[in-house]
Amino acid sequence: MLGVALALVTVVPCALMAQSSAPSIPAPSQGVPAITLLGEVRSRSELDRPGGALAADVFTYLRSRLGVRVEAAPGARIVLQVQDSRVLGAEGSTSAPALAANVFDLHQGYLEIATPWSSRSLAFRAGRQEIALGNERLVGAANWTNVGRSFDGVRVIFTPRDAVAGAEPWSATTFAAVVDERGRRFGTPTSTTAPTNGSADHLVAGLFVSRRGGSGVALDGTLLYDGPARYRTYDEANRTTLDARLRLPRVADLPLRLELEGAYQSGQQSQVSSTGTTQTRSAQSVRAWLVGVRIGNAIGASPSPVFTLGADVLSGDATPTDGRYTTFNTLYGTNHPFYGLMDVIGDPAATTRERGLADLFVTGTSPVAKTLSLRGELHRFTLTSGDERSLGWEGDALASARINSATSVELGYGMFRAGSGAASVGLGSEGASRHWTYLQVAIAF
Repeated sequence: MLGVALALVTVVPCALMAQSSAPSIPAPSQGVPAITLLGEVRSRSELDRPGGALAADVFTYLRSRLGVRVEAAPGARIVLQVQDSRVLGAEGSTSAPALAANVFDLHQGYLEIATPWSSRSLAFRAGRQEIALGNERLVGAANWTNVGRSFDGVRVIFTPRDAVAGAEPWSATTFAAVVDERGRRFGTPTSTTAPTNGSADHLVAGLFVSRRGGSGVALDGTLLYDGPARYRTYDEANRTTLDARLRLPRVADLPLRLELEGAYQSGQQSQVSSTGTTQTRSAQSVRAWLVGVRIGNAIGASPSPVFTLGADVLSGDATPTDGRYTTFNTLYGTNHPFYGLMDVIGDPAATTRERGLADLFVTGTSPVAKTLSLRGELHRFTLTSGDERSLGWEGDALASARINSATSVELGYGMFRAGSGAASVGLGSEGASRHWTYLQVAIAF
């Protein structure tokens, strides 16, 4: 399986990692490596008031990143980035001798080899790296979290030669990464025999392509394979997901923009049930889907308010233990921008206990000054299967300020009010309210 995945990224001549792609490599002057130092320190304090019998809680995240990018030679780049993630005060006194929190790690560490190929640019990356595809619905860097996400794997990057990063008329990327090493030498548990399906390495491999027209029309496509995965009460999950997204900056002659997205997920997995010391497995076919639509006012050149009305519907399963599993999983997506800023709906499949999610929402963003903007969101959540489907409402407000070229400040507030179906998935009794406030300061260079 690993050989197939690696063959994918070395045979398919495609690539671009959307949103986190690096620009074309400049040539170091006079043979001296060009070295760029990168860094970020981000502090976010949150007040969580879940209501009911649970007490309010105040805590502060701190994330520190320090990295270096070395242009060793024309077409040869090295990127190293370390990260420390922690909750202030969670370790007690910093002088305690038994500190064992695993909060310091290599976030990114990869080499890149690039070369022009006719009118195109071809690059190869190997190592630990962030991968963010398109709108990050299926694969994203999850930068909002205090740890973020990176992958251990290889990637081929294919773009037009000399194109400006982020403004290419077309781009593509193909990659393969090891999510869970389960082999005899380094996996857990170790095995002295050849891997069976249950002990094979968990891999993810994908292909992402994007095409932009002269009028601003854009079409993205993602093909993703993941497996054999283990999650919640499921094992040996081998799933293939196809996603397509179309963006129209203007609908006919109307001052409206439109975005349509659809995805289909299929495969096989085992549902695992435990009774005492006895464990049973039953085979399941996976058939799930996602539909998203957004419509809003056209975005002009000058700063102006932007409004969006939209809906995301993810299929669910009222009987997730039978032979057919119909819950859509967002896999490695960055879920925070989609389903409300409070992250009451974190991973949609896990949060709804496989019952699926429908999110009807309206958002608005307005600049107040050159360095200050306001944002508001309102979400109506419902389950897509089973009885008592009303999950509740969420309202969010956010103020973002840019203090200088390196410093940003955010102040946010959110409230979630549980509906009649919230209790069935552990989101509170009907009518209960949850409040959340945060203040975030970040300096990056």
